[in-house]
Amino acid sequence: MASSLTILLSRTAWRSPLERPRRPATVPNSPSPMVRPSRPSSLTAAVCVVWAALCLMLPAVVAAHQDLSDRIAELTKEIARHPKNAALYLKRGELHRLHGEWDAASADYDRATQLAPDLVAVDLARGDMLLAAGRLPAAKIALDRFLTKQPEHAVGLVLRARVLTQLGQHVAAAADFTRAIAHEPDPLPEHYLERAQALAAEGEGHLDEALGGLDEGIQKLGPLVVLELLAIDLELRKKNYDAALTRLEQVAAQSQRKEEWLVRRGEILEQAGRAEEAHAAFMQAQAAIESLPPAIGQTTAMTELEARLRAALERQAAELGKKGPGEQQ
Repeated sequence: MASSLTILLSRTAWRSPLERPRRPATVPNSPSPMVRPSRPSSLTAAVCVVWAALCLMLPAVVAAHQDLSDRIAELTKEIARHPKNAALYLKRGELHRLHGEWDAASADYDRATQLAPDLVAVDLARGDMLLAAGRLPAAKIALDRFLTKQPEHAVGLVLRARVLTQLGQHVAAAADFTRAIAHEPDPLPEHYLERAQALAAEGEGHLDEALGGLDEGIQKLGPLVVLELLAIDLELRKKNYDAALTRLEQVAAQSQRKEEWLVRRGEILEQAGRAEEAHAAFMQAQAAIESLPPAIGQTTAMTELEARLRAALERQAAELGKKGPGEQQ
């Protein structure tokens, strides 16, 4: 499974989980967007400086492809010069987390908390590290503690939702995704996607809610293919074939090339028992594939699509062979 770091913050350069996944507003003298206090006085000015330092330093580390070991060594020297600086321990802990050094990261988080008990983002970082390490109950405890102090923090809610999903608490996970979406002005498509997946994993009784959440995302973000494709799968679980076909038409309308969607249309019609329409869609897909230039037609993706198409046509031929002469049309 991809890490929360990869899924949540993969659009451009890496961003620390301490940073909210949104386009930053340029408001003079505003507090850092990474952790918004529940009350204006809950974070000291010193802690805000810590957030700003983390925001500036950690994305640059990965964006510039600097070697993590070298940066850890540099921070270790800096810590030797400033052993009471909690921000340095938190920075190094984050680098250890990125390096997969869970025990070292945990030790640095512990020291940062000892030096600055009000540094609430330590629990956020710790929760993300424990999630990556697969220590789910401990991750939930850390994120619960963080969200008690920052209940509207979108990144914290998303991380806890992912922990709950892996713990099998799908309804609670969906609730956290919903809260994250509500408190994030620019929610990411994957938040809607993961919420729907969590609800669908809970069982058939939650499919309508999952579909409604995807439609909410489509209304907010536009007809994104990734959301529509999951919605199609959920419609098929409900045997809503016409609804699935309608969604597929909306997806196909966004693409200049139609071969993939024609194959998918044929598969849906096949599931619906509409063999003649399915065959027509498959033949249209075959014609579309044959018209492609070699540079496209010989790609791995197209080879796999052709294999799907051949398998579908073979299924249809086998089904036709089972019928007697009077049944064949």
